[in-house]
Amino acid sequence: MNKIFSIGTSFLLGVGAGWLIQGRHWDIFLTSYIPALATLLAAFFGAKYAFQFQNDKELKSEKTNNIIAANKAIFTMSRMANSLYVYQRDFINPLRNKEAAFLELRPTLDIEKELIKLDIEGLYFLLQTENRNLLSELIIEEERYRAAIDAINARSKTHLQEVQPVLEEAGFISNSTKMVTHDEIEKILGNRIYTIIKQSTDDVIFHVDSTIESLKQVADKLKVGVKNVYPDEKIISFVLSEQPK
Repeated sequence: MNKIFSIGTSFLLGVGAGWLIQGRHWDIFLTSYIPALATLLAAFFGAKYAFQFQNDKELKSEKTNNIIAANKAIFTMSRMANSLYVYQRDFINPLRNKEAAFLELRPTLDIEKELIKLDIEGLYFLLQTENRNLLSELIIEEERYRAAIDAINARSKTHLQEVQPVLEEAGFISNSTKMVTHDEIEKILGNRIYTIIKQSTDDVIFHVDSTIESLKQVADKLKVGVKNVYPDEKIISFVLSEQPK
């Protein structure tokens, strides 16, 4: 547009200058070429400001969408961490470091892992920033959350469908004052079920503990990264309802 405007203006001014030098067509220059030049100027600046206005509007809309996406992601990671924390608080912590935790950790109903999901596409703007690697970390965190839920569900299924029926058939009473050794429990359950329930319990504790921590770390990194891009905007903080004791 600037090039077209320059050519048009140069042409009109050139013609006008030539006529002025020759002393001809002064009236035509005033009545035709000056209005034409004014029209060209008005069209150019009108188009320029309209384009700038539309461009500014699109940039503002893009910025707003990016801020919303970032805040939504941090909020979603808070939800993920809090859902795991509730399980950690109610199921893991009361039995933490107990030798019989692999038997006493209560099974749960199947937990739906798709209820809480990150909107990764809304965060693609990170690829155009210095924090582009954050996108990969966010994807990993979502997978870590799913792995934690899968571990809980798998252990609960094993406990309900394999461990409890065998223990009940053997007359095992969980709150009995009689001491039962690990060897005796392994003999009752059999080596396969005993090994699976012990390992799956360790997996649950590891996944829940580590995922709560990693979600917080990545959410904090996301906040810092977005603040670097939009320093004047409000970015929410990761919130855990209660800190583990």
